[in-house]
Amino acid sequence: MAEKTADVIIIGSGVAGLMTAHLLADELNVMIITKSNVEKSNSSWAQGGMAASLGKDDTWQQHYADTLRAGLNHHDEQHVEHLVKHAPAVVEQLQRLGVTFDQKGNELVLGMEGAHRRRRIVHANGDQTGKALTQALIHAVKGRAQIVERTHVYSLLKKKERVIGVQTNKGAIFAKATVLATGGLGQLYSYSSNVREATGDGYAIAYRAGATLKDMEFIQFHPTLFIHNDQSQGLVSEAVRGEGGRLINQTGELIMAHHPERELAPRDVVSRAIYRKIEQGENVYLDCRTIENIEVRFPGLAKRASKVGVDLTTTPIQVAPGAHFCSGGVEVDLHGRTTVAGLYAVGEVACTGVHGANRLASNSLLEGFVFAQKLSEAVKEEVQTVKLTTKLISKHHRHVSDQLPAKEETQQKMMKYAGIERTAIGLLTLKNWLDRFKEEFLIVGDEHEERIERKNMLLTASLIVHAAMQRTESRGGHYRSDFPQQDDFWLKRYIKQDLNENKKRKTHVI
Repeated sequence: MAEKTADVIIIGSGVAGLMTAHLLADELNVMIITKSNVEKSNSSWAQGGMAASLGKDDTWQQHYADTLRAGLNHHDEQHVEHLVKHAPAVVEQLQRLGVTFDQKGNELVLGMEGAHRRRRIVHANGDQTGKALTQALIHAVKGRAQIVERTHVYSLLKKKERVIGVQTNKGAIFAKATVLATGGLGQLYSYSSNVREATGDGYAIAYRAGATLKDMEFIQFHPTLFIHNDQSQGLVSEAVRGEGGRLINQTGELIMAHHPERELAPRDVVSRAIYRKIEQGENVYLDCRTIENIEVRFPGLAKRASKVGVDLTTTPIQVAPGAHFCSGGVEVDLHGRTTVAGLYAVGEVACTGVHGANRLASNSLLEGFVFAQKLSEAVKEEVQTVKLTTKLISKHHRHVSDQLPAKEETQQKMMKYAGIERTAIGLLTLKNWLDRFKEEFLIVGDEHEERIERKNMLLTASLIVHAAMQRTESRGGHYRSDFPQQDDFWLKRYIKQDLNENKKRKTHVI
C-alpha cells in the first residue's frame, strides 16, 4: 500500500468510532480502519438497547444514582453526570439519523434491565438494537469518510512523543489525530458475548505507545450466554429477564430467590450466582415460558433458539456467564484525550470513569455516542494547529520464537484464574505464566496478523492480572474470594498502568 494520509484516523467500526466519523466527516478528511469489515463489531451485536431518562417518572438524577449504585461509587462523577444528562438528546439525534426505536402508538417503548429502578431502555427491532444503530451510522458515513477494511493496525507511529499515525499490515498511514475505537477484550476468555475480533488490541497498542491504562481489573461478565451442546449461541439480553425470564436449576428451583432484586440484581451478583451453581455441578437455565409473544419481542433470540431446535415457549434454555465488557481501559479526559499527545480513545477501549467497578446495563452504547461528541469537538480544534507529519518507516525484521501459546490456552487460563472469582494464588500462577512471554508480547514487528493478535491478548491479559493482584478487595466486576468484602481503603483508589522509556512496567495507585 502506498503511503497514505488523513486528517483523522479512527481505528474501529463500532458505534463510538462511526459516530466520531459522522461528526467529523463534513469538515475533515477521515479514515476508518477496521480489521474485519465495517459491519462487524460488538456494537452490531448489542441486544439490550440504550439507557435514557425519558419516562414521565424518570429524571437524569435517578439515572445518575442507578449508575453509581451499580458501579459501587468508583466513578468519575462529573463524567457520569455529563453522560446521563445528554442521553435523551442522543436518542433524538439517532432518530434524525433514521433509527426507528420501538414504539407503542406515539410513545417509545421503555424497557427494564438489571439495576435500573425505572423503565428507561430504548430498543430497535426488539433485541437487535446494535444492528439498527450501526446500520444507520454506516449509511451516514459512507461516501463521507474513507473506510479501509480487513486491515490490522499493529502499532502507533510516534515522533517527539506525539502519535503521528499508525503502522498496519499494509503499510504506514499518517494523520494529525488518531482515535482508538477498537472495542473490548471479551475474547481473552473461553466464554464471551463478544465478536471474534474483540481480542484487546486497542489496550495493547495504547500501552506499547506509552498511554496510561486504568481500572483494568474490572471485567464484567454477562450472566446469560445461551449454551447449547457446550457451545455459546450468543448472549441472551438482560431485557429478557426484565420482561419476566427466570433463572432456574434443573429441578426448577429459582436460583435468585435470595436477592431482593432477583433476576435484575447487578450483573456481577447474578453472574457469580450462576457460576457457583455450575461449579457445584448444576446446570442453570433461563425460563422464558411466561413471556408473551417472545418471538416478536425478542426475534434474534427466537431465531437462534429455533436454529438449534429449541422452542422458547415450551423449553428453558441453558445459560452460563461470559466475558462481556471491560469497565476500565485507556485513561481519557472528558474530550477523549489520552496521556499521549495526538492519541484519543472512545467507546469500550477508553476509561472515561462512567462505569465505575461495574457497568450499568445499556450505558455502553450511550457512552460511545456521548463521548464521541466531546471527542469530535476537541479533534476539530486540535487539527487546526497541528501540522501533518510523515516520515519513512524502516521495518525491523526480528527473530521471533515459536513459543507463544495458542489463543485457546490463554482463554482457558484467564477464565480459570482471572475470571468471575479470583484469588492471590490463582492470579500469581497466571502472572508467572504470562511473564514467560513478556519479552515477546511487549514488542511487535513485521509479523503475521494472527501472531500479533495473540501478543495483544497476552499483554492485555497481563494488564488485567497485574491490576487484579493489586486490588485486595471485592468490588463490582472484580471479585476476590480471598478478600470477599469491599474495603473502604480502596474506595476511589484507581490502579493505573503505563510503560516507561526502559519498557518496565509502572503502576500507580491513586
